[in-house]
Amino acid sequence: MDMTRIAFYLEQSKDLFIHTSNTIWEYAETRFEEHKSSKLQADVMKRLGFEVCFPSSSLPTAFRARYGTSGPVIGILGEYDALPGLSQKADCPVQQPLIPQGSGHGCGHNLLGTAGMAAALAVRHYIEDTGICGSVVYYGCPGEENGAGKALMIEEHFFDEADIMLSWHPHYKSGLFNNSLANVRVTYTFHGKSAHASLAPHLGRSALDACELMNIGVNYLREHMIPDARVHYAYLNTGGTAPNIIPAEAQVFYAIRAPKDRDTGELKERVDNIAQGAALMTGTQVTIKQNAVYRSFLPNSTLDQLLIKHLKASTPICYTEEEIRYARAFQLEGSLPHAKLSIDPYPDLTLDRKSGISTDAGNVSWEVPSGSFMVNCYANGSPLHHWTVTAQGKASIAHKGMLTASRIISSAAAELLENPELLQNAREDFKKAKSTVL
Repeated sequence: MDMTRIAFYLEQSKDLFIHTSNTIWEYAETRFEEHKSSKLQADVMKRLGFEVCFPSSSLPTAFRARYGTSGPVIGILGEYDALPGLSQKADCPVQQPLIPQGSGHGCGHNLLGTAGMAAALAVRHYIEDTGICGSVVYYGCPGEENGAGKALMIEEHFFDEADIMLSWHPHYKSGLFNNSLANVRVTYTFHGKSAHASLAPHLGRSALDACELMNIGVNYLREHMIPDARVHYAYLNTGGTAPNIIPAEAQVFYAIRAPKDRDTGELKERVDNIAQGAALMTGTQVTIKQNAVYRSFLPNSTLDQLLIKHLKASTPICYTEEEIRYARAFQLEGSLPHAKLSIDPYPDLTLDRKSGISTDAGNVSWEVPSGSFMVNCYANGSPLHHWTVTAQGKASIAHKGMLTASRIISSAAAELLENPELLQNAREDFKKAKSTVL
């Protein structure tokens, strides 16, 4: 497999993809509202010779871009949704929102999706130039943040054609991303009775009290969860702003995470019971709505080894002194106590990385043999879902990471197409992993 070809293809088109990533950063559209971002990506892929379609009316910002009609199909996942409340001026190491309470790419999805597009183009050129039999599909995926858009795409049969699925995620260091936490997102809505809080408090039943009691109960639950489980929440509705009106309705949004799907299901049942208990204590009623499910990532040994090989060939990334000074300005005090350098030049290329992250790529990994990894795009210790990540999203260090990721994906894809035995081994690993877990 000729990696110099891959590097040449990416070098030819890097300006286009840097511009695409920066434009999506500027759009900063949140889950399922990525109309401009998905259209931009789809239009670029059309111009590059891909057959593009938007197959689902219920997912209008999800699309498929395919090249090739025969042979094994290599799928590449991409995302482009931003996060609410993370607007930030580019390259500014002091918190300074562009739009107060506006959205921003604090998880790097402007880079994530664009690298997938670039990789798909490189694979297309490789198929054309070498004559190998195969196809490549780039999937534009909406609503990863708090929406598990890929789970919805599975229901719409988006990924049925794929034989292998490859993906990546921006981070502050490099390595495999093969053990994400399972995660269920649940809304708890409490319904009580309104009354004058001073004149007739005995007639009221506070939905806000129920929310607060639930949260206290869950906080006591933390002592009795498995160590790697995580539970966190946000109020969506606190019941009003007038202290003399007993809140008749209040709502809290939970994320419940654990290493395995089974663990998450059991933990959710315990949280549900606490919610029911809070309702009983306050004389209210609770409605429980499960909004999204992120499955744990199903590792694939063959694909892990392949990605490690190409991670080693493409990292560490070289940085200029100016880039290192830039990164140093973004290092948060205490964010990474043992870090020695502003940008980590020694990627953590282990085969199994502990992660507190959840991703709906995990859902896809149970449908298609999948491999995923991370590449450093930010100053060492930069926490995802933070304004500092938004600020660095248009910097040269981010672009270097993005293009490195595209080289890793396209090189791995080309090797899979050239080596039928590798494809078969990945399929066998997939079957074995599923049968072992299930």
